[in-house]
Amino acid sequence: MKIGKHTSFMIGFIKDFIDGEIDSYFFKLDYDAYVIEHFPYMENENPALADRFVNTIDYTYENIINQELTDDEFRTRISAAFNKWLRKSKEA
Repeated sequence: MKIGKHTSFMIGFIKDFIDGEIDSYFFKLDYDAYVIEHFPYMENENPALADRFVNTIDYTYENIINQELTDDEFRTRISAAFNKWLRKSKEA
């Protein structure tokens, strides 16, 4: 699978959040800006992977951002979407 530098950046950013290196507050502050900055390049790097990003990570984020979830619940949902995006789970 071809992973370019912009896709790699987003993987690292999301993984840092999942691993607890970024808290939910800062993840939410940065997420939209990083998607705006990196997604157009992600589409060029690997269109199929970028499309899966939209249908997993971005879809999940947009559907839970306004829910009153605990930090752990929010992190768990993003983690599940991340695994599905990169096809690490049986659900993918």
